[in-house]
Amino acid sequence: MNNPRFKSYIKEVVRTHSVYSELKYLSSNLNTNVKVGARANYYEKFDVYKLEPRVSFSQRFLNYFRFELLGELKTQTTSQIIDLQNDFLGIEKRRWILANNESIPIIESKQASAGIHYNQNQLLVSAETYLKHVDNITSRSQGFQNQFQYVKDIGSYEVVGLDVLVNKQFENTSAWLSYSYSKNTYQFDIINNGKAFPNNVDIQHAVTFGATHTLGNLKLAIGVNWHTGKPITEPNNDDPVIGNDINYNAPNSSNLKDYFRTDFSATYRLKLSETTNAVAGISLWNLTNQENIINSYYKLEDDEVIRIDNTSLGLTPNASLRVSF
Repeated sequence: MNNPRFKSYIKEVVRTHSVYSELKYLSSNLNTNVKVGARANYYEKFDVYKLEPRVSFSQRFLNYFRFELLGELKTQTTSQIIDLQNDFLGIEKRRWILANNESIPIIESKQASAGIHYNQNQLLVSAETYLKHVDNITSRSQGFQNQFQYVKDIGSYEVVGLDVLVNKQFENTSAWLSYSYSKNTYQFDIINNGKAFPNNVDIQHAVTFGATHTLGNLKLAIGVNWHTGKPITEPNNDDPVIGNDINYNAPNSSNLKDYFRTDFSATYRLKLSETTNAVAGISLWNLTNQENIINSYYKLEDDEVIRIDNTSLGLTPNASLRVSF
């Protein structure tokens, strides 16, 4: 899959010594639940200590409401490297590598969330907001397919979001609707002159609807997924080529078209004998045969800029049979 062919045999070891502790408190009326903990890591190879505190607070009030507050710090010594294959329709290969605390530093993340939940009469309404900041990511782990594809840099990303879920249970039916909003931005030392820009996976709005209905041994399900298009970087319309390179606009300043997909499935339970049961199922992926572009990138051929679009599956039927005995 690599062109030119590439092989690398490197053995690296990062030994981590850790101690952790956690305190829990649960009130006598079971309404208040608090957990406070910490994990201390010593990375022997780098002679570095990292502390990972975490806290969880949950308070039930007015009988049917619950408030949650979560926060934690984490570290990670593995990073993912993405090799993009421009000679084979943009297929990518991913491999994990260990931190060396220089060109590949230890990843550090900070995240906090707060949410409120209502649960009564088989109705669940949940809303949660969150903030996550991750430092020491490498540009090679992000899969850039624009002017930064071969740039090696270290930076961070920050995402702020809101998730809302409504779920209603009936006698034989369950239905749910969810909405997510997020704003996800990069900031690197060199890339884009140190200025923040949208993350490669900055999908700002997403809506999901699902429902299941049971009729005896028959179970029917339908799901609808919609979200705004992911960011892409397009060439400059006025001057698309400079020298032997594509002249791109600002990174991730454009977006793909919105994504929309409807799925349907049905399963039927069969009793073949006293000890043997079976479940037969069919499903239809992308019921409306919607054409969804999930990724786009550009390449230069004979001084002409060519756009490559990767699309998701169209209408795809599936069938299954599971027998248990």
